[in-house]
Parts: sequence; structure tokens; C-alpha cells
Amino acid sequence: MAEPLSPADRSSLAAEQGPVNMTVGGVLILEDGPGLRHDAILERVGSRLHLIPRYRQKLAQPAPGVTNPVWVDDEGFDLEWHVRFARLSDPGGEAELGRLVGREMSRRLDRDRPLWELLVVEGLAGGRVALVPRMHHALVDGVAAVDIGTVLLDPTPEPLDLPEPDEPWAPRPYDRTKHLARLSVTPALRAQKLLLDSAARALNPEAGWAGRNPVGDLRRATELLTELARTRPSAPMTPLNRPIGPNRRYALASVALADVKAAGRAHGGTVNDVLVALVAGTLRRVLPATDRPPVALVPVSVRRPGEEGGNRISTVLVDLPVGEAGLPGRIAAVSASMQAIKDSAAVRAGALLVGASGWAPPLVSSTLARAMGGVRAFNLVVSNIPGPQQPFWLNGQRLLAAHPVVPLNPASQGLSVGILSYDGRVCFGLLADRDLEPSVEDVAAALGAELRELA
Repeated sequence: MAEPLSPADRSSLAAEQGPVNMTVGGVLILEDGPGLRHDAILERVGSRLHLIPRYRQKLAQPAPGVTNPVWVDDEGFDLEWHVRFARLSDPGGEAELGRLVGREMSRRLDRDRPLWELLVVEGLAGGRVALVPRMHHALVDGVAAVDIGTVLLDPTPEPLDLPEPDEPWAPRPYDRTKHLARLSVTPALRAQKLLLDSAARALNPEAGWAGRNPVGDLRRATELLTELARTRPSAPMTPLNRPIGPNRRYALASVALADVKAAGRAHGGTVNDVLVALVAGTLRRVLPATDRPPVALVPVSVRRPGEEGGNRISTVLVDLPVGEAGLPGRIAAVSASMQAIKDSAAVRAGALLVGASGWAPPLVSSTLARAMGGVRAFNLVVSNIPGPQQPFWLNGQRLLAAHPVVPLNPASQGLSVGILSYDGRVCFGLLADRDLEPSVEDVAAALGAELRELA
């Protein structure tokens, strides 16, 4: 039994080369209590694994370099290996937590096991405990990561009584020899048709597999090529874009969602416009002036209702108005840029870029990933994920905050900004190369100044 990876998932695997680590994650901060002890956490995760089948699957490579990897059940699955525990050094503040998360995000996940881990961190000041989930980007995108989080959590202090599966889980055997035999008799023509259909679907996700219009396809392809040509010029060189190493640093920040919404209403922007403007203001404080504005890669979800797991994302490029001295002007500038993007081919172009290397055999994918990594099309990633606006609990302990961790990719990107809204707060997570100048602490201080100005 084997399940294929999507083009974007294969692209995430191909991108993990050199110092690039494609692990996504989060920092969940909860009230401490008996529900977060070792046995309780293991029991909770184990009781709901049947709702996340991919958590018990690993990668298999039938013929390395020739066939694409597939998902297969892990016949040696060991839950205790994936759920780990750590304790912060004194005084157990957010600085100590950030250092621990930075070290965790410096380690790659073991590709011989299911691509996830959960670290339970005790010793956090203020009677709190942190959970640090880590998952490979091939396993989930940001939206799917939030979905998995809500499976493990509960919407009330009393845990949900979810039905157990009819039968205990048993791994489905995977026979590599039979898999290769099936692949050997697959007609090449059928593979080519699947490739073309995949490309057409990425260009226009609403169209599905059938009913393609040749004239419409030509028009969309023309728009796409125009947009790709626009994205080819390099973004300006900044201190954020020196070659990175394998090690990371992390910092946290948060602000009231009501303050963000109020700023948007006052200055004609959306919540996302305000958040991107805050990032622009942060960079204005820490980067030297340049002739051209820094460029942010902003992921956009194109997941359709009913789709679960995997990656369903596009990307757009947004000029950050660091030249605007005030927050109102930055909000207006971002709003105008985003409105123009919505009326362009950028979203479809971004979907092609995300999945491009997944449409090629693995050896070609690796080559394409390296080539794309050498192009400085943007200066940093700003990923805003809308989260639930009601509180959640884990074994009766309330979730207080949820900060995302967005990987650095390609190898010339030294900073990423993850943003997640939850229960009336907007939570920021800054991941940076360990040797980045300005340091992640300097960037976090600048972001804090922006948030105080917003409030």
C-alpha cells in the first residue's frame, strides 16, 4: 500500500538541501496542570492518531532518483519516540523558550520515520507549559497544521468523547518489489497525460480535470508567463539575504487582534494589510535604506472546501513600503498593492512556482530546486494564517497562545515572519539564521516597538 505525494509536497522535499530545513512548527503556550504530564500527553495523542493517518506514515523511495517518493505505513511506529520532553533553564522566560525552539528548528526530521515530533517544554514562567510541534512541509502546509492542531485540542475544558476506530490500527504492508513491477508496466502516454492535466489544474484550480477551453488556456498561459517575467528581476540586496547556515534562532511577540482590526478600519486596509505593514515598519527600523523596497513572499491559501492535508498554497510578491514613515501610510500602500495583485495572474503564477519541481522526476526536481534557490526574487517570507477565534483546551488546560514557525528557504533567506491569530490575539514567530545581522533579538525589539505604536 502506497500513496503518492502531491507536486508541492515533492517540491518541499527537493528544496531541503544544504542549510535549508523544510520543517514547519509552532509554539503552543498552555496553562500548566495535570493534563500536560507525560502519560496524559501520550494518551491524548495516541487516542486521536486515527484522525491523522499521515502521522503513522513515512516516506518510501521505490527507486531513488527514478521514481518519486510515496507515503507508506510505518511498520515500526513508536509514539514515544515522537513525543519528547524538555525543561527550560531559569528563569524560564520567553527568551529561554526562544533559544530552545531555535535549537529544535536547527535539527532536520528523520526521513526514516513519520515526519513529525512533539516536544513538551516544562519550566516556563507564570505557571505555563509549551508544546513545540514540528512537521515537515511535505506533510502539511500552514492551514493544514492548524487543522491538525484543532484535532488534538478540544473546544471545551472537558475533552471530547470521540469514537474509537472499529479495529486497532495495523500497518498496511508495503511491497517495494510489487510497486516497482506495477510502475514498469505503466504506459508512458498515461504518465504524460497525468502531467499535463496536473499543470492545467494548477493554472486554474477551479476548472478541475475536465472541460478545458483551448482559447482560455492560451490566455491564462500568456498571463502566467507575463507574471513570471515580472517576478524574475532580483529583489534588492539586504543584510537578510546573505548565505545562511544550518542553525536557527527564534523569538516571539503578540498583539491584540482588536488593535489590528481598528487600524485596518481607520486606514482602509484588511487585517493582512496591517500585519504586512507592521513587518514593513519593523524592517524600516533595522535595515539600511535601499533604492528599492524589500520584497516579501506572502503565501496565499488556495485550499478548496473539503480538501485536507498536504499543501494547497500559492504565493504572491509584495513590495514592503519601508519608505513610508508612518503606519497609516504603510497600511494604505500595502492595501493598494494587494488589491492590484488580486486582479492579476499572480496567484496562479505562484501556484505554478510552488508546485513546479514536483512535476519533474526527482533528479530534475533537485536540480530545479537548486536553480530556483539561486534567484533572489524576494527578501523574506511573511506568512499570515487565520486561526480560530475561540479558546481551546488540551486535557483541560487552556491554550493561551499559538506562535507559528516558518522555515527559511531558499539558502539566501535569513529571516521568516510567521503570524497566527488565535482567541483575540495575533501571535508572531520570528525564525532567523543564527548568525543573522541584525539579530533576531534586534528584529523582535523593532517589532515590539511597532506593536506598541499600533496599540
